[in-house]
Amino acid sequence: MPNPIQISLDEFMELSLDILCTIDKKGYFVSVSKASKKIWGYEPQELEGKLFLDFVAPQDLEATKKIDQEIINGKEVTYFENHYVHKKGYLVPLVWSAKYDKKKELIYCVAKESTAIKKRESKREKILKSSHALINGTQNLIWSIDKDYNLLASNQAMTKRFLNDLGFDLQVGQNMLQIPILPADYIDRWKALYDQCFKGNEINIEIPPSENDHVKPAWIHANLTPIYENEKIIGLVCHSTDITEKKLIELELNKQKELVENILEHIPMGVAVNEISTGKLALMNSEFSSVYGWPESKLTDVSSFFNNVYSDPEYRKEIKERIFADIESGDLERMKWSELKIQTQDGRTRYVDAKNIPVIEQDLMISTVIDVTDKVLNRRGIVETLEEKKNILESISDAFYALDKDYNFTYVNKSALKTMRKDQNDLIGKNAFEAFPQLKKSVFKNYLDEVKRTGKPAQFEFYYEFYDLWFDESIYPSEDGFSVYYKDITKRKIITQALEEAYEKESEILESISDAFLAVDKDYNFIYFNKKAEKLLNIKKEDAIGKNKWDLFRYAKGTIAEEECDKALKYNETRTFDFYNEPLEKWFNIRSYPSKRGLSIYFRDITLEKKQQEELEKLNQELQEYTQKLENSNQELEQFAYIASHDLQEPLRMVSSFMTQLKNKYESQLDDKAQTYINFAVDGAHRMRQIIIDLLEYSRAGSQKEELQKLDLNEELAEVLSLLHSSLNTKNIDLDVIELPEIYYSRTAIRQLFHNLIGNAIKYSSNVSKPKIEIGLKESKHDYQFKIADNGIGIDPKHQDKIFQIFQRLHSKSEYAGTGLGLAICKKIVEKYGGTIWVESQFGKGSNFYFTIPKN
Repeated sequence: MPNPIQISLDEFMELSLDILCTIDKKGYFVSVSKASKKIWGYEPQELEGKLFLDFVAPQDLEATKKIDQEIINGKEVTYFENHYVHKKGYLVPLVWSAKYDKKKELIYCVAKESTAIKKRESKREKILKSSHALINGTQNLIWSIDKDYNLLASNQAMTKRFLNDLGFDLQVGQNMLQIPILPADYIDRWKALYDQCFKGNEINIEIPPSENDHVKPAWIHANLTPIYENEKIIGLVCHSTDITEKKLIELELNKQKELVENILEHIPMGVAVNEISTGKLALMNSEFSSVYGWPESKLTDVSSFFNNVYSDPEYRKEIKERIFADIESGDLERMKWSELKIQTQDGRTRYVDAKNIPVIEQDLMISTVIDVTDKVLNRRGIVETLEEKKNILESISDAFYALDKDYNFTYVNKSALKTMRKDQNDLIGKNAFEAFPQLKKSVFKNYLDEVKRTGKPAQFEFYYEFYDLWFDESIYPSEDGFSVYYKDITKRKIITQALEEAYEKESEILESISDAFLAVDKDYNFIYFNKKAEKLLNIKKEDAIGKNKWDLFRYAKGTIAEEECDKALKYNETRTFDFYNEPLEKWFNIRSYPSKRGLSIYFRDITLEKKQQEELEKLNQELQEYTQKLENSNQELEQFAYIASHDLQEPLRMVSSFMTQLKNKYESQLDDKAQTYINFAVDGAHRMRQIIIDLLEYSRAGSQKEELQKLDLNEELAEVLSLLHSSLNTKNIDLDVIELPEIYYSRTAIRQLFHNLIGNAIKYSSNVSKPKIEIGLKESKHDYQFKIADNGIGIDPKHQDKIFQIFQRLHSKSEYAGTGLGLAICKKIVEKYGGTIWVESQFGKGSNFYFTIPKN
């Protein structure tokens, strides 16, 4: 063993922080330690040989003399207080211990400065008073008992509780197991807790409400702690807290949590909830696991999530620093990350949009995610081939437009035009912030300027108040300016908002949805029934909860309802089917969703829809039969018209021929009246033959199937005018024709339209002024409008509807030749191809005939 360190008395006196001194029998200092300099301000040599009473404060002089005499007489003093006068004149409080040595006739003394001691005692007294105030100021019950179960002490709340609730005046010494008004089972429960604590166990327990009428029903949290004395248990202290409200909230939250989990399983986005303080996973829906491509068992906390999802260490570090910095900022706008590159468990690369929503007061972080892999890959391909494949941009669902470096529009696709509610001509070449001044002070302008400054792409979400919509925007720099993609995410924002409010509104949601809803566990016992389900199934919620589905609805067992529900549970998949409820005589459309507890079942009454569907199918069948009969009838009529016209023309030709031969052979032998009769007969036969030809043409117009072809109307009009050349020259008509377009139409139909309308304009031309015919065109977004105008005799407005009907003539055959079928044929042709025809005219002022041809 090492040699013990030897310390001399002189060394000890030099090292001591307290004053060590010796005083002779006459009261003079013999020796003083160096601590006197620090405490009294005197060096030891300044005190040695001096009378110690000369340094005592006047108010303490008598008491000090008295105690000095008692010490010399043999009393050992361990605690004596007085004050010494410091060298600088102020008083120093001291605590002395002293003993007299008769042999050496010396008093050995130790003096401590008592300022710190006084402060500690004062603080201890304040703490003691505060402790009593805290104990009696709390509403919690606090009491202590000895090992015989007798009350040692209790706070005011404990005494008041016994007095007010039980009418019992609780006193110290009362045996806590012998309170008459308390029921035996209640006392036995507490005795068991007391005994367990007396064995040295500290007890923390939640006690459910008692069913006894004499005890106030409440949840109690009790803490029992043993009291030790000399390492032996002599009693215990119990601290009891009423946690009824907390437990009710906790039970309600558990119900809401189950409901939230059910909702989360069916929303179209991944959702997970982690504890902020520990990073541990609290909740995850299947979509979250599906999007990231990892099972829940591999994503148990924030650390495992980053290690698995971001496999590359450098990329993981970069992403982790970025995400943590955004979260620590507290800015919700920064807690949105777009197109993060992740890796699934099977090694596939995906891109996701993620968002975090902190719920600080609950120590929770809500994380949402959607898979945007397809969007990212599609957009990248589109950006690379933007100039060459603009038609692809028109086909994508995302809105897209391009800006030059001065923010002027250079291209806008159809989806963007639809969202902006603008026409292409309104935007191309115009500055974006002049076209949409509301954007000048928006986050969009800030991001666009940032992309211009840094040359790096930006992705963000923002609310466009003017349209009351949320947009997901991506801005990419290009050689010529900027490419901007965006899509309407208003529905997604509404869903996210609903998720954030779900903890408060789950029951309201299920009760307010239009569909009936019920939930069963995996044994088909009902665990939820909303009001709509009660109404449709004619059963009360309280009569269903806890009952087995197939016991309550025996008629449904063995039907498609049981088969589909079994499949939903077995294969963990959503099943949708229609089911006829015979007792209720109703059809239901049922959607069965698997959940952690069993099945969530939504259903609605489709009885009316079924009836309407049956009636519609019946009507469709009747319509098909009628259509077939009509087609057969039309074919028969066309054949009849052709045969009739052919058979009727033959005798007319014979009449006309023989009458002409009769005239030629016997002309010299016939008088004028006979000649007139022959002329009437020949003319009547010719007119009758023309009527038959026009009737045949009318029956064929608009009914014959003819393939459409691309036509240059300038060429078709020239062909028609060449046929009418003789009539135009004879009447010396001025013709004004503009350039006509190319269209898809029937060649026969368009020629007949032009021939009939221009022929009418020639026939009814003016005899007063020089005849004029104008052929015009007006183009709109959807069709071409043609005009055939003349300055002829015109048409009285009251007859303008009549002229498009067959055989409707406004003049006698002696005035103007014709059968009255030309305009009826025009109307039939125009309407066959989806157009309209009309006339604007005044009698004596000419006529304007219009007809339209759709562009499609």
